[in-house]
Amino acid sequence: VVPPTLGYSLVPGIPIPPPYYAKQSPGKGRGLFASRPISKGELVHNGQVSDVTFPNAILFREFVFSLPRDYACDVVEWVWMQQLKKGGEYHLHLDMSVSALMNSGGAHYGDQKSKTVNAVPEDEYSGKFYATRDIKEGEEILTDYDVFNTKWSLVGLDGK
Repeated sequence: VVPPTLGYSLVPGIPIPPPYYAKQSPGKGRGLFASRPISKGELVHNGQVSDVTFPNAILFREFVFSLPRDYACDVVEWVWMQQLKKGGEYHLHLDMSVSALMNSGGAHYGDQKSKTVNAVPEDEYSGKFYATRDIKEGEEILTDYDVFNTKWSLVGLDGK
């Protein structure tokens, strides 16, 4: 059995495992938890290494429909839309690593005032997530799903 974080490295070609592991998160299903203390400003997830970018909705649909039903349901939950540069087109993105299990602590999923969100992208165009504060070993790593636009019609998933 290969642990889910083995083979995924924060830096391409250098075996630096991510600072987390997956386990059940009370009330949220699966989640990611810090395997060691993570310092504020430290790289937590590098989506530039593990994310897949679909150039259009047709290719994304073809991919989803090629999967077994249970996998397809997971993939649909783990996809988001994002621009890669300011003024650029929106694309569909899918995380193909265990980091897809990172739960949200954003406004719709928890109390932002209690600072539950502890890992966010460096900016709205980036796939690199950094710690917003020190994260203790064993603490759940939470992002904010609302960081990225979710107007699906911008990527051709408007039901037409």
